[in-house]
Order: sequence, then structure tokens, then C-alpha cells
Amino acid sequence: MVSPARASSEIAKTSLKEGAAAPQSGLFGRLRGVLPAVAEHVRRVVPAFARQSATAPAPAGRAGPVPQPHADGRTNAGDRRRAKPITRRQLAAVAFGLCVLLPTLASFLYLAFVAVPQFRSEARFVVRGNLKDVAGSGSAVGNLPALSNYQEARLVLEYTRSHAIIDAMQKQLDLRRLFGITARDPVFGLAQGASEEMLLDYWNRQVKASLEVVSGVITLDVYAFSPESAAFLGAAILRQLEAVANELTVRNRGDRVLQAETEERAAFTDLALVRTEVEAFRNAQGTVNPVLSAAVSYAMIGKLRDQRAALNTDLSTARARLMEDSPVVRALKERLRSLDEKIEALDTELLGRSDKQPGTSSNLLASAELEVRRGLAEQRLRQAETELLDARLQQAEKQVYILTFMSPTMLTEKNFPNPLSQTMAVFATLFACWAVVALCIEGIYARSH
Repeated sequence: MVSPARASSEIAKTSLKEGAAAPQSGLFGRLRGVLPAVAEHVRRVVPAFARQSATAPAPAGRAGPVPQPHADGRTNAGDRRRAKPITRRQLAAVAFGLCVLLPTLASFLYLAFVAVPQFRSEARFVVRGNLKDVAGSGSAVGNLPALSNYQEARLVLEYTRSHAIIDAMQKQLDLRRLFGITARDPVFGLAQGASEEMLLDYWNRQVKASLEVVSGVITLDVYAFSPESAAFLGAAILRQLEAVANELTVRNRGDRVLQAETEERAAFTDLALVRTEVEAFRNAQGTVNPVLSAAVSYAMIGKLRDQRAALNTDLSTARARLMEDSPVVRALKERLRSLDEKIEALDTELLGRSDKQPGTSSNLLASAELEVRRGLAEQRLRQAETELLDARLQQAEKQVYILTFMSPTMLTEKNFPNPLSQTMAVFATLFACWAVVALCIEGIYARSH
């Protein structure tokens, strides 16, 4: 068995001898003299070193078959592979390369050379309308300023994420053509023949709206594959949101006007019926105002009774001085009889002759009831007319509207992709996943061995 150190010294000596014997014809000549000797010594050393490795004992804790050399001293390649199994570190390195490095490299190459640049257009607006106080007047925070109606703002925000706005925008723009660039960017473009659900998901990825609760400001971010497309789409979305807000206002106020008109018609009908009953009652009684007529009748009865009392006094005085058949006494008796007839006629008119023919006094309750009903009907009609006028005035105005204080921008600098930062994010994510899996496998191996 020849040691490696001795083999090296023999190679050096042989090289010197061959170099001295060889003609000094230059560098190539000297190399031609040295190379054959080096090849000869390598042919002698390798079989000896292989035999030494075959007879060496296996390391502690690693038992396995020892490859046996052939008759000519060479070892089979399969024996050498079985003699050196893959370690856990090598397997982890291979997994790291396949699961982390290779996808990271592919992501970087795609983002840098294949992905189509995307541009962002930003717009900001608020929803104005009814103002509501944050707290009641009796609370300690009652002096806080009024904020925009949160319900209308949330309604507009949710509308930007629904199928309704996609259906409305499809009537104005061809969204599938605007986002469908799968021929150049199959990953970040809208797939050809995408369903409505896929279009909605892609829309929510490209169009994002956020609401600041305190200020009520809504920020609209639109992403497209050109600055002009992003700005144009953002302006179209704002116009659609304004139309929706106005439609909501008109619908609410239209309902109010409809209710006011219905109430006004009902009040007018009720008043017409009451007036018809009052007119029929007056015609039956033969008077315009039964209460006033009754008051006049009672006043006349009182005056007639006073006159009758005076006539009785005069008649008593005349009977004391004159005969019963004197003209003065007879005249007084005639006048007294006439007063009695008038008083009886007025009493009959007021009290009535019987239950079937009631007088004026018995009909005063029905007359008073009709007058009360007429007054209530007139008051109801006045209130309904006032409500209808207010509803029509409010309908002519725009109560809930969108105030845009930042129009959609058109930036020439791309917002996506950023190959370096996004590749680092992909690497960090994949590395974390690989590390977790590697630690789990290492823990399982440690427990099992």
C-alpha cells in the first residue's frame, strides 16, 4: 500500500527527471514530458487507496454493507452510491432549493419580465346629507360636531363591492376587455370566459374603497393596466355612485310625496262627506245654524214672557177699575192670548211635539257633532296640504349627494409590480413555511430515534 505523501514525492522526482531528459523546447515541451509520468503514478495510487477505504472500519452508529472491490481493484459505481447515503442536511438543502429558492427565482423572473405594469388612480369623496348628532343634548359630549350620516356612506361603500355596480358598469364599459390581458399576463389578468363570480372577485381586487369613520371620507383606489384606463374607470365609478345616491334620495322622497298625496285625498274625501251631512241636516231643519236659531228662539220666548207678565199686570189693574166686558179688558185678554200662542209655538219648535217630531233643542247634539266632525276634517285637510307642499319642496332639492374633493388621479409611475420587494415577500413566506415543516420533521425524527 502506497501512501498519498509518498506518491506525491515520487511524482515530483519523476517529473524532474523527465524534465531534465526532455529537450528544453519551451513550456509545452516540458508539459508533454511531465503528464505521462503523472498519469502513471495516479494509475498506481488510486487502486491502492480504494483498497484502503474498503478495508477501513465503518463509523460508529452507521452500519452498512462495505463495497467489495473487483478483481482488478476497481469498485462498482452502484457500490459507491450505496456506501454514501443522503444525509438529512442534504435532503433539507434540496427541499430548500426546490420549495424556496426555485419558486422565489420564478416569481422574480415573472414579475420582472412577464407581468404587465399596473397603475393606480385615487379619488376621495364624502357623502353629504342628513346630519345627526353624535350624542344627546343632555350628555357630556353633546357639544361634539355633527357627523355625516354613516348609513348612507356604508351603503355607497357596499355598493362598490356588489354585483349591482358591475352590471351598471358593463352597460358603459367592457370590463372583460379592459381587464382581459391573459395573453400577456396570465396570472394578474382576467381570465378569458370568466364567470360572474370570478369577475366580481377580480373587480374587488382591482377596485378598493375604504371609509374613515370619524371624518366620513371614502377613498377609492382603482388599478388598471394603463394610467388612462385607471383614471377613466375611476371617473365612471364616481358618476355611477352619484346616480345611485340621487336615485336613493328621489325614491325616499317620492314615497313621502306619495304618502302625502294619499293623505290629502283621504282628508278631502272625509271633509266632503261631512259637509254633505251638514247640508242635509240643515235642509231638514230649515236653518243654516241650528244653534243660533235655538238661541234666537230662547231670546224671543224670554221677551214674550216678559211682555205676558206686563199684560197680566195691566189686566189685573183694568179688572179692578172696569167691568169684565169692557173694551179695555177684552183688548188686554186678546193680546195676552196672542202672546200665549206665540210662546207655545216657540216652545213646540224648540222642544218638539213628540219623539217622532223632535224640536230644535233635541237636534242641537247632532248639529254639534256634525260641526265638530267638520272642524276636524278641515284641520286634517290643512295638515295634509302642508305636508304635501313640504314633500314636494324637498323632492325638488338634492338631499343625499356625493361631494368629490379629489378627482381620480392619473399617475404615470407604475404601482405594480415591484419585483424586488414582492420577491422578498415571497421568499420570506416560503422560507417561513419551509422552516416550520423542517422543524416538525426534525421533531418527529428526534422522538422516533
